[in-house]
Amino acid sequence: MIFQKINRVLLVVNIIFVTLYYTASAEAVRTDLSKIELLADHTVISAGQTFNIAIELEPNEDWHVYWENPGDAGLKLTMDWNLPEGFSIGELQFPRPHLIPFEEIVTYGYESKAIFFAEVTAADNLGGDSVNLSGSAFWLTCSDVLCVPQEAKINLDIGVGSAVIDNQVSSLVNAAKEDMPSTAAWNSKFYTDGENFTVVSDIPKEYEVIESAYLFPHSQGMMENTYHQNLSFVDGKIIGRFKNAYGYDDKDNFDFVLNIKTAEGQDVAFALIAQESVVPLVEKGPATDTVDASSSPLGLVMALAFAFLGGLILNLMPCVFPILSLKAMSVVDLAKKDPLEVKRSGLLYTAGVVVCFGLIGAIVNLLSVGWGFHMQMPIVNFVLGLLMIGIALNLFGLFEFGGQLIGLGQGLMNDKTSGRRASFLTGFLAVIVATPCTAPFMASALGFAFIEGGFAGMLVFLSLGFGLAFPYLILCYIPAFRNILPRPGAWMETMRNILAFPMLATALWLFWILGNQLGLDAMAIALFAGLLFAFFIWSFTKESKLWKFVSIICLCGSIYSGVYLSNQNIQDSSILMDKGGLNSVEYSSLELQNLIDRNQPVFVYFTADWCVTCKLNERVALSQTSVHEALKNNDITVMKADWTNQNPDITGTLQRHGRIGVPLYLYFPVGRDIDNPDILPQLLTANIIIEAL
Repeated sequence: MIFQKINRVLLVVNIIFVTLYYTASAEAVRTDLSKIELLADHTVISAGQTFNIAIELEPNEDWHVYWENPGDAGLKLTMDWNLPEGFSIGELQFPRPHLIPFEEIVTYGYESKAIFFAEVTAADNLGGDSVNLSGSAFWLTCSDVLCVPQEAKINLDIGVGSAVIDNQVSSLVNAAKEDMPSTAAWNSKFYTDGENFTVVSDIPKEYEVIESAYLFPHSQGMMENTYHQNLSFVDGKIIGRFKNAYGYDDKDNFDFVLNIKTAEGQDVAFALIAQESVVPLVEKGPATDTVDASSSPLGLVMALAFAFLGGLILNLMPCVFPILSLKAMSVVDLAKKDPLEVKRSGLLYTAGVVVCFGLIGAIVNLLSVGWGFHMQMPIVNFVLGLLMIGIALNLFGLFEFGGQLIGLGQGLMNDKTSGRRASFLTGFLAVIVATPCTAPFMASALGFAFIEGGFAGMLVFLSLGFGLAFPYLILCYIPAFRNILPRPGAWMETMRNILAFPMLATALWLFWILGNQLGLDAMAIALFAGLLFAFFIWSFTKESKLWKFVSIICLCGSIYSGVYLSNQNIQDSSILMDKGGLNSVEYSSLELQNLIDRNQPVFVYFTADWCVTCKLNERVALSQTSVHEALKNNDITVMKADWTNQNPDITGTLQRHGRIGVPLYLYFPVGRDIDNPDILPQLLTANIIIEAL
């Protein structure tokens, strides 16, 4: 009995000894342009066991390495293995690649750390306390101007005994497996006429609504590599039209990876095999390399539809509420107007909305700025705040300048010219006030407009404007809707006064944004300028020359305040740590990359003080205790990307994920790279965040 206990103790000691002293050990090898390391998901293996090895390859900043098919140039990672007798190793597996364009050269690879893995089977008989796996690695590391061959000898010592898993490396391998394209058996075919190369594949119903897609050819030498691909989605099929590759390699099968971004922002990839067809698959048409997947006819139609729906919903968003006071008064007044004048009012309001959206679209495309970009300029918030004060005073009945003050008192004058001008300018102003909000469906549409640009991008902005103006236009053109409106009466004056208060609230909100940009003193100056502006309007209505002089002094004071504020430097906002809240840190793409490299899960939320949707999400979802606990329990770092002021780093990240505005919510689980996060919906609840984590 005593000897049995002693044997058990010795067995446990032996296991601990083997685990501690004969675990897998290796050192990373650093070349002049890369770092490479051989890892295993077991620290101790047993005879005949199957396990995984991983090669962690990280190029230096601004350099990249290549996928199995490098594209127009490059060389993939290759290994010349030196294995112990009886060991066997499978093919090295490459995760899905990224597109790396450079002028006319298109390549596929990885711009940050990449994990390659393979399955290893140990020999049936293992002698000694450890085994050594080694091999010579060869790969090509390139920048935009230079390519340098790299080679290194890498090795790994693994203990022999009862199997022991290395949880950290195992998680790394599992994350790499999740980043592999899923093998799919979709019906896929390809056809070539000797010049053009066509691929057609069925798409399951769950992926019929696609925001964008890219086809990575796995089989080399068959189709021409292009940055912009001619992909279209018709009747449940994806159709790709390309040119034959130079020196076309005739094969029976065409292997490719289809990367899809759904309308919900989900990023998925599938490995497909297309079989050769002897008959044309679609009507013959010229292949092109200048059209993105999202710019196919159906893709453009979908983007226009999303933009129109987003514009409709934008009418219900809180950002547009201040302008509804102007529209409400004019809508009631429609009942007593000439029908022809009513229709003109609708057309002019629509024209104002569409023209303003067109100007914003042109600026966004030309300057690569984002949706709501003007709210990042303190002087714009200052002027809009004064404008809201002026509108409020008009609604209080202090003055009746009609169309002379961009729509103030719209519909209350008999002068048709002023009323028409007011309709146009009210529509224009509605868009300016609406930009802090992003309605559902708008993100996909605006992302399409930014990426596509040109005429197609402009059409999306115009469709968005038409959606915003559509309810008012229908009201103007269909008398049945106007008949249900209440008749004009004394109640209108009371309602008009009540609607002045949202304008004052909007002015306070705009000055608060300005204060966050320039500091508390700047907000005080803006509030004082608002007081001077109100006094200017009041004194200007007086007949006395003295009051006229006072009004001019007040106006000059308001203008000087604006000039002074426009010359102030925007302050850098610091993120304060809240022990009981999100514990967020300030966003930096470099720090985000560092956290990802350390296998630290990260949640990033992009926000701005002028974004009402962002603030609503922060109030309803991000401030909830259950969300804070979920983040803490999962050891997730929270980063806040504050876009209140212009920030090129944040702007670049938004564009990288197909967005031109906030809000945007990204979650990077362990093992994901910086280009492959989970994208959460724009309207959040606590449950949505917790389920995503």
